[in-house]
Amino acid sequence: MWSDNETHSDFIDFKHLIDASKTILDNDQLLPCSIGIYGDWGGGKSSLMNMIETTYENEKDILVIKFNGWLFEGYEDTKTVLLGRILDEVIKGRKLSEKAKKLAAGLLRKVDLLKLTGSVIKYGAGLASGPAGIAGITLSNMMNEGKDFDYENYLKEDNENPDELMRNNIQNFHQNFEDLVAETKIKKIIVFIDDLDRCTHETIIGTLEAIKLFLFTKKTAFVIGADERLIKYAVRRRFPEIPGDNSEVGRDYLEKMIQYPIRIPPLSELELSIYVNLLFCQLYLEEKEFESVRETILRKKNEDQLGFSFNFNNVNDFITEVPDSLKEALLLSEQLNPVLATGLNGNPRQAKRFLNTLLLRSKMIANTREKFEKRILAKLMLLEYFKGETFKDFYEEQAQNKGAITEMKELEELAQNVAKDSEQKEKISPKHLDLLEDPWIKNWLASEPSLAGVDFQPYFYVSRDKLSIMGTNIRRMSSEAQEIFRKLMQGSQTIRNNALQSSKTLSQGDAATVFESLKEKLLQTEQISGEDSPLGILFEFCKIRTELNSQLLSMLQDQPDSRIPLAAVPQVIEISKTGSHQGQVKELITGWSKSSTNKSLAKIAKKKLTKPNYGNI
Repeated sequence: MWSDNETHSDFIDFKHLIDASKTILDNDQLLPCSIGIYGDWGGGKSSLMNMIETTYENEKDILVIKFNGWLFEGYEDTKTVLLGRILDEVIKGRKLSEKAKKLAAGLLRKVDLLKLTGSVIKYGAGLASGPAGIAGITLSNMMNEGKDFDYENYLKEDNENPDELMRNNIQNFHQNFEDLVAETKIKKIIVFIDDLDRCTHETIIGTLEAIKLFLFTKKTAFVIGADERLIKYAVRRRFPEIPGDNSEVGRDYLEKMIQYPIRIPPLSELELSIYVNLLFCQLYLEEKEFESVRETILRKKNEDQLGFSFNFNNVNDFITEVPDSLKEALLLSEQLNPVLATGLNGNPRQAKRFLNTLLLRSKMIANTREKFEKRILAKLMLLEYFKGETFKDFYEEQAQNKGAITEMKELEELAQNVAKDSEQKEKISPKHLDLLEDPWIKNWLASEPSLAGVDFQPYFYVSRDKLSIMGTNIRRMSSEAQEIFRKLMQGSQTIRNNALQSSKTLSQGDAATVFESLKEKLLQTEQISGEDSPLGILFEFCKIRTELNSQLLSMLQDQPDSRIPLAAVPQVIEISKTGSHQGQVKELITGWSKSSTNKSLAKIAKKKLTKPNYGNI
């Protein structure tokens, strides 16, 4: 398995992004500056920042500072935490002149005034509050054990009104900070701020304001890793009263705060294949050999950005003796990568989490039985990942049939066009037959390995605690999907309609996750009738993402009849009017017509079944 944390080792070929960042950071004429490393969650922002930082590790005159606002959130005001942390790093471990000591003490006093607005000054008493103190500053280490400088008296000697002091101090903070940097002989300060998009909108805005108001001075550069869409959302939340289009407000604010945007694009199918195969190489090769292989492959990829590939077919060109375990993994990768590239929208962290779960479950099965096929487990996990309701239906069926899914052979033959439709369709239940109307499931059934005759018990046993879409342990919605889900649940009808139209561009994985999130809202809501209800929104969402209709119908079959509103009957029949899922719809309506717990539902369902224009369901 692989660590889920950021890395200093490049698996994606970030060289051009590293070079672009350094072109800015190394040009003193461009300082002060702010660089935005933009990308989706799990896209590699933290790893890219680590790689940029590593290029400066031997530069003694360049001070590199890392700050994670998410770790400090909830302890202190973000601005003062950031200011204190940077001041601490500037003066830590240096022999300070008398001028530098006074500048440092004065700046810390300004931080205290910002923090407390005239209340008790904490720095003079030693450690500040917070997870590591506001910056881990003490009198002794800050003043290099100097005992001839009366720091506490210096802080107390001015009795000006604190509010007036704060206004004045903000104005000259820039100059004092520049003077301190010059006095300590630092050539350049580069501050890396990560995980900003995990913070609340107050923390996001506070951090950006601290940079611009206080720290944007000569010899400084800020590299900020975040999802720009979440930053824009924070701006809209922070300044709702500003007139004009909300998206323009967020964009304009961000452009003012971030001068140089550097965006990490999602991986293409070819790039994801190289990334996954390098992960497997790391797992099955010795470290020294792997590093040589990694460097060679990334160099070749850099030389031919669009045409180079690394897979099972050419692995011998890079590795003299390929272990059997690696060969097996690369064959598995051939099966997984086309689906993962589309469904995960080229997100490396989600791909890694999928693979980690695959290996973990493989280990669990191996502990209980000698023989099992990892490819079968992977194929079932793809169904779990993208079609959670069908996966759940299969789970329940095999549980009742001692590990067998009785119609799997016929389904696969129909999906592969091996048997004549008329011969096989008569043997298959309407619910299973309707699965073939979903292009994704049809392709999944036709793919290798075949599942006909498989004992599914061990494979489903290891996934029994995640019979949804594998939950937050595996995936998370992209920021685009989060925004659409938020608008669907909280917006007006106009906003909801716009969100529904925007959902057309979601990846299959994101669409499935939005579906699951709406389903969770449905399960948590007592009242599920009405257009604004989670069920009403689910129907509207599945009209746009029609590939999810089979999942919607399966979900409705699992719901107690007492929860089904009357409006669901015509909505379900509407699905069948497109010529799809007719068997499943008829089975569902027939079941409702026999309901003893919801007589109103039974009455309208019977009426719909007897109408001539609904006879085709």
